[in-house]
Amino acid sequence: MKILFVDQNSQYLKERLKELKLKFPNHEFIEISKTDENFINELKTADGIVNGYLEEKYINLCKKLKIVFVPFAGVNNLDLKPLFEREVMISNSHGNGKYVAERAFSLALALMGKIQSYHEDLKVGKWHGFTVHESAKKTWTSMFEKKCGILGLGSIGINLAKLLKAFDCEVIGYKRNLDVLPPKNIDKITNNLEEVFENSDIIFICLPLTDKTEGIIDEKYLNKMSNKFLINIGRGPIIKEKDLYESLENKFLKGFAGDVWYNYPTNEKKLVLPSNYPIHLLENVLLSPHVAGYNIEAVEGSIDGTFENIISFLEKGKPSHLVNKNEKY
Repeated sequence: MKILFVDQNSQYLKERLKELKLKFPNHEFIEISKTDENFINELKTADGIVNGYLEEKYINLCKKLKIVFVPFAGVNNLDLKPLFEREVMISNSHGNGKYVAERAFSLALALMGKIQSYHEDLKVGKWHGFTVHESAKKTWTSMFEKKCGILGLGSIGINLAKLLKAFDCEVIGYKRNLDVLPPKNIDKITNNLEEVFENSDIIFICLPLTDKTEGIIDEKYLNKMSNKFLINIGRGPIIKEKDLYESLENKFLKGFAGDVWYNYPTNEKKLVLPSNYPIHLLENVLLSPHVAGYNIEAVEGSIDGTFENIISFLEKGKPSHLVNKNEKY
């Protein structure tokens, strides 16, 4: 069995790879870059590939390919169609779930607590609260005992629910397939999206981006969020961009914090605004540059999850986390 580690440069991954080679001496593990002159030849005989950005032109060269290990959760950057047509397994890693949940939770606290806006105001001498006789109704909002909706009950959603329970929140979880009992720390589980929006003070989007979730949050649902908060750590296009901006501009939606966006920089262009609308200028918005799953602990967690999948595949013929062909996550 030959597995290629394509453009995986983490030192922690290299350390884990040494362990893998000792555990499975009869298999071949190769570190390589797409720019390497031997890359194409290695593709032709690879059984597995560790990479989350595999284009169809490369997939077509992989005559022996059995599995792709995506070293993070999102698989929307893969050309999935040719892989599924050839019945190639796709595995993804959920090892950074608790860290993404932490970021979602901290964004909610910072947004509702007006941490950033108060910080910026006080830097120029502008005060809030009792010192300037401001009504308590106009200051920050507590997280305690709020009704919280979590859209998506994977690793991120489950870890997020645990954090919310520390604030005595009532948690309702959204899952399209109600095939399990409510997980721990989830008070209720439903597949009715309207029910979640109608009965939550804060909604956390933890969904993957698929054909079924793209644009799923539109004006219809945002219109149910008067005086409420929305946190997105799933993917930007899950929310219709124009509808989100208009809801925020009109201050119908009380506040929005996002770690995922509609525009991203390329290697050639570093300065890119996150939205095609001036969301960044609105006072009821908190911006984060898609780093929820990207710090030392989160990266190492994703790598651990990837190696868990590889070991399971080599020992059992199936990874620990297998992407569903129909759901695409």
